[in-house]
Amino acid sequence: MKTSWSCLAGLSLLVGTCFLHAAPKEYPEAKPEVRTKAATAILQKEKEIALLYVKGLCCPSCAIGVRSKLSRLKYVDKKRFKRGVDMNAETQLVTLALKTGQVIDPLRVEKEVDDAGYIAIEWYTFEDANLKAHPFPGQKP
Repeated sequence: MKTSWSCLAGLSLLVGTCFLHAAPKEYPEAKPEVRTKAATAILQKEKEIALLYVKGLCCPSCAIGVRSKLSRLKYVDKKRFKRGVDMNAETQLVTLALKTGQVIDPLRVEKEVDDAGYIAIEWYTFEDANLKAHPFPGQKP
């Protein structure tokens, strides 16, 4: 099991369980059908984004490290969302606003999420009217 120290004020986060006593709201791991429905809706609505499933996002406050790491990537449009990153702890989905014509580097995104203390499981695309999941390099297909 992976341990992170990126939770607010250095408090620990055990993947999937936030131990921050003052967390606004803690969310259980999102069911795949919930993520699929949410991912489909987001990708149909938003343009020039990357949509990621990040395991362990359990409360809005604990994900600050993820935003900090991902917003530094050169292809993230920091003018959109909050410094280029929108996170939903309820679905464990992270939306990256991309600069025009840009795509993510899966290896780099996975490293940044890992450095923030979370696990990047997969990213989604919408192809031929279907949601397609792409596992990050460190995940077993």
